[in-house]
Amino acid sequence: MKDMKLGVIMSVKPVMRVLLFGLLFAQVVQAQEPVTPMSIPLYLSGNFGELRGGHFHSGIDFKTQERTGQPVRAVKDGFVSRVNVSPYGYGNALYINHPDGTTSVYAHLERFAPKIETVVRNRQYTTESFAVELYPSEKTFPVKQGERIAWSGNSGGSGGPHLHFEFRNTKTGKVMDALPYYKKQILDTRPPQVQEIRLYPQFNAGIVNGKIQNQSFNVSTDKAGRKSVAKTLTAWGKIGVGIKAYDVMNETSNIYGVNEIILKMDGKVIYHSLMDGFYFEDSRYINSYIDWQEWIENKSFYIKSFTEPGNKLRINLPVNKGMITINEEKIYHLEYILKDVYDNTSRLNFNIEGKPTRIPYTPPAGTYFAYNKDNAFVGQGVNLKIPAGNLYTDTYLQVVVIPNDTAFAPVYNIGERIPLHSYCPVTLDIPNDIFPDKSKYGVVQIGRGNRSWLGGKYLNGRIQAKTRELGSFTVETDNNPPVIRPVKELNWTANQQILLRIVDDLSGIQSYKGTLDGRFVLFEYDAKSNILSCKYDSQRMKKGEQTLRLVVTDGAGNQAEYRKQIEF
Repeated sequence: MKDMKLGVIMSVKPVMRVLLFGLLFAQVVQAQEPVTPMSIPLYLSGNFGELRGGHFHSGIDFKTQERTGQPVRAVKDGFVSRVNVSPYGYGNALYINHPDGTTSVYAHLERFAPKIETVVRNRQYTTESFAVELYPSEKTFPVKQGERIAWSGNSGGSGGPHLHFEFRNTKTGKVMDALPYYKKQILDTRPPQVQEIRLYPQFNAGIVNGKIQNQSFNVSTDKAGRKSVAKTLTAWGKIGVGIKAYDVMNETSNIYGVNEIILKMDGKVIYHSLMDGFYFEDSRYINSYIDWQEWIENKSFYIKSFTEPGNKLRINLPVNKGMITINEEKIYHLEYILKDVYDNTSRLNFNIEGKPTRIPYTPPAGTYFAYNKDNAFVGQGVNLKIPAGNLYTDTYLQVVVIPNDTAFAPVYNIGERIPLHSYCPVTLDIPNDIFPDKSKYGVVQIGRGNRSWLGGKYLNGRIQAKTRELGSFTVETDNNPPVIRPVKELNWTANQQILLRIVDDLSGIQSYKGTLDGRFVLFEYDAKSNILSCKYDSQRMKKGEQTLRLVVTDGAGNQAEYRKQIEF
């Protein structure tokens, strides 16, 4: 048909040919307006770019009336290009490629449409694995706009029933804010809310209100709605500014991320960020975009309005780096402008008085690590390598070894606790290398009141692991197998479903496998609740009494086994 149209075009006069070519091109590239992914009223529980631990939220979360099982439909014509099932992250997820070069993503689903569900289940039994990933051809699962493709759920890393929805550029993978497509269906007349500002005097270069420490200041609102900082601010030298703020919407009590942040000083824009899209490889730059220490210690988000030299996040627009220099005895006028997708706007005006103050000098301690160079530290039982691009700013690394009589190794304090952009290798000595089974050794990172198993590879009295943070580490062993416990066992037969809880105290669940009378049987795994569930499948499971066997393995290779005679 397309060739026939081209033939007709080529047979007419040149002027008409140009017009007809334009009409044909418009028909080819014209994109469908997306419909809503669900037919229920739309409310958001999370917005695009919202701040999360270690990443930006990559979609918009639609509420599903506090329950699972809402029908989910394709927002545009296309084909299912990817199907993913995982106990983590997106859980059950569908990806649909569209002719206009976009991909829509639907995550945390309860189940897929029957034709997709059948193929997924066959793959799970073929691979004997609950977690599977499929990349169907264009002809396998074509879909039309509005076609039911799944039901909403709470699978994977979901914190409650909802539909996580995304738009991506199919070619580049860049994820884009989908909210502008649905502004007519979602009411929002409320501007972002400002809670506090924070000033960051730079090391040996700045001072605020007579102190060299970071300081937070409350924001108040008068009866006319004007926001201000009540406390007098004085500073001298190089200063960074940050803000604690969130967005709100009509008819919900949720809080959301701020879409656009502008900081002006004396009328000139010195910082500007716009969260309308990002690349997944940039998402971890959130650890430089926010005050990471404040998040780790207090679970509170301050957004820095200055860009550290190693932060390549592309939502930071190339206006300025945001750092200010107070070097005159005058009043510096600053203004924050915060906007949401609907252009609802909040403003905060505040002043900083330039006050000449002596800045105390603190001698740097440790080894200098540059953000833009390969760095290494060898000594005191530690071998650490940090390739260029993994630090967000220059730092000084100081290693302190603390004796630990009850362990196989001391506690190695490797610098202050700061984030690294990607995994970097760290090798630790095991001075008390007496445990016979070397495969049980693992590097453990020690946080505030918690331990995180990093595992690692044993290397003749040392162990090598990978870490995305500096901080405190030691070496421990994991000798304890996972624990398997039945859940509501008396109801298994009546409900035609087996429920088991599996937990591990250190290295975490690595794998599991269930069988009935020696034949593989599928257990679905909900990692957030530690629940394994196996529903009776008439096509693959027999009726009557049979032997259930479940083997669970942790990250250190310890295994636990559960056996029981059951009857379907």
